[in-house]
Amino acid sequence: MPSFWSLLHQTLPKAIHSITALLAPSSSQCLMCGNASRRTADAPFSALCGDCQQAIPWIRHIHCPVCGRPEHCPDCMRREDTAFICNRSAVRYSPLIREWLALYKYRGHEAIAPLLGEMLFTAYSQTVREMTGRSEAFAINGFIPVPVSEERLLERGFNQAERLARIMAERSGHPVFDILRRTRHSGKQSFKTRGARIKDAENLFAVDHDSFTSMLLQLSSIRPEGSLQNHRPRLMIIDDIYTTGSTVNACAHAIQDAYRRSSSDGIIEIFILTLARS
Repeated sequence: MPSFWSLLHQTLPKAIHSITALLAPSSSQCLMCGNASRRTADAPFSALCGDCQQAIPWIRHIHCPVCGRPEHCPDCMRREDTAFICNRSAVRYSPLIREWLALYKYRGHEAIAPLLGEMLFTAYSQTVREMTGRSEAFAINGFIPVPVSEERLLERGFNQAERLARIMAERSGHPVFDILRRTRHSGKQSFKTRGARIKDAENLFAVDHDSFTSMLLQLSSIRPEGSLQNHRPRLMIIDDIYTTGSTVNACAHAIQDAYRRSSSDGIIEIFILTLARS
């Protein structure tokens, strides 16, 4: 007759495996809707069911070459001081995407982050292909997340743009330069008119001197010439939503101003990458 310890040795691993399986979330469930049907294991977005994959409102055709909007854009026509070359977004800011972002940003559903990052990386890859068609030597040198205020950081516990930038860095191999700081708390942009957004973004961001200096040193170290002279760095600002462009444009202005003060040529190329275009 088997001893107690022999029986325990035989049954304990099975018991632990059974309990773990009960506690662990089902790998067959859709991350967003919980539907277990029509999952495709080898799909790029295998965490989603077929219905949720089909519902993603991808931006497949760009109408405005500046902001990447898939239809006529009055904002870019009225803006006179655009400090970035172009924005590209992965998806339209539809009710579905608004719901997904709300789950992530306000309700702590952090498991959504890799999905959003994968969506953003799709737009990044398309942007690189588009720009490579214009310039054979095109390459991004680093990502800069749009910062949130201290109040917003305490409220959410994280900066969604910074997390998206980290995912971009992991996927692309390019560094993240956390060089921007908010000068004040501006409140929720979703509740403001276009004019209020633009006015509120004035002088909203500043460059942290030490972080900026560190970025310049890192950029110079990867140049064949070992210097920033006669070379235009290309940086990509990361945010979750592009509405009027006032926020990212203010970020770009702050970077442009800092670079002009630190470089003899004063020329830097700034691109914007956002998850959703409203």
